[in-house]
Amino acid sequence: MGRRNTGRALDGILIVDKPQGLTSNGVVSRLKRWTKAKKVGHTGALDPMATGVLPVVFGEAAKFSQYGLEANKGYVARVQLGTATNTLDADGEVIAEQDIPVIDEARLQGVLQSLTGDLMQVPPMVSALKHQGQPLYKLARQGVEIERPPRAIQIFVNELLKFDANEGWLEIRVHCSKGTYIRSLAESIADQLHTVAHLSALRRELSGGFTLGHAHSWLALQSTCEAAEGDPETLLKPVDAILSHFPRLDLTENECITLIQGKKVSGKGVGECGTMRAYFAGEYFIGLVTVDSDDVIAAKRMLSPVAAGMRGIADFGQ
Repeated sequence: MGRRNTGRALDGILIVDKPQGLTSNGVVSRLKRWTKAKKVGHTGALDPMATGVLPVVFGEAAKFSQYGLEANKGYVARVQLGTATNTLDADGEVIAEQDIPVIDEARLQGVLQSLTGDLMQVPPMVSALKHQGQPLYKLARQGVEIERPPRAIQIFVNELLKFDANEGWLEIRVHCSKGTYIRSLAESIADQLHTVAHLSALRRELSGGFTLGHAHSWLALQSTCEAAEGDPETLLKPVDAILSHFPRLDLTENECITLIQGKKVSGKGVGECGTMRAYFAGEYFIGLVTVDSDDVIAAKRMLSPVAAGMRGIADFGQ
């Protein structure tokens, strides 16, 4: 028999300002140890070099982590021209050096504009994408390079913040779709400037609807979790905070029971189709449902009865 997970039942989302030098999985493992939570995960990894917004999901919130992975992201990045590394960022080894080109604002603005909109991007070898079940970064460590097909991405904002013509770096703000690699974007910028480059700094300022203003510093989190009177549960956002882009649907008690038992509800008169956030008693989030063109409501991804605030309902789960 497998060992039972007897940790603490915590449900919600913690927005962490990830520090430099720590992996996203390292953040998760430390928070799990500090909080003694049963289940902890994240909604989109940041490289060890990167800092910024990392939504961490606890308990039932993990059921909806895919929506964080699929959310748009925002970054402030610094691109160093003239030097390329094997990882495309500052953590790698230098593999090529070229002269730093003459840059001015007009030239940089033109390059960034050309790299805005619907694009095709080749993912870097040092990434978590898998080839025949093995992460590419593990193959890269073995000196193996796999051909990677380009993927469709969207860059909504590619804004020049500042640059240093003498030192050969530029700082940009990028808002982009899921699957966009800012390291690869830095490489594309260098290509258009006829040189090489690497990403020398990266800070995520936006992930879905969460910004740095929502994020807790790592030192503050550690202090709270280690304090005898500290309770990290007070810092958690509700499970549905990651789903605010879906419209809301309020349901009766009987409708909620029907849906969580895997049955469908009809005749509600919702008036729209698609995925919606469902609530019980005008207050408690119970999960995501789908509504079809015939106004039939079906469960898509539901919370447990306890997490949904339905502890006292008789016949529940039968």
